[in-house]
Amino acid sequence: MSAGGVLPQPIPAREAIDMLSALKTAFPDLKFDIQNVAVKGNQATVQAIWSGTNKGSLNMPLPGLQSIPATGKPVSVKDTYIVTVQGDKISRLEVDSPPDGGIPAALAQIGVTVPGM
Repeated sequence: MSAGGVLPQPIPAREAIDMLSALKTAFPDLKFDIQNVAVKGNQATVQAIWSGTNKGSLNMPLPGLQSIPATGKPVSVKDTYIVTVQGDKISRLEVDSPPDGGIPAALAQIGVTVPGM
């Protein structure tokens, strides 16, 4: 999984799951609203909007990002996921956040600025 400028390179599935788990803890009402799916061969590009209310601490497994206490603020951000399938399993997941989306946009919406994001 890679995330438009947030992560320098794809990460192992375990780390991707840890990131989603951290988001679910920080945004207990986390919801993904699929906007569009385009399939080409064994790859699907999924455009979604994810949203939730920051009711828990955000502990992202990203270098230099400290724990962020709950703000009570809602977020709604665009994201794009590129899913590659081999057989009946996902073999690769990339997050290709638009410049105004993804984790950096969510952090901005709760009032957090992180240098380099």
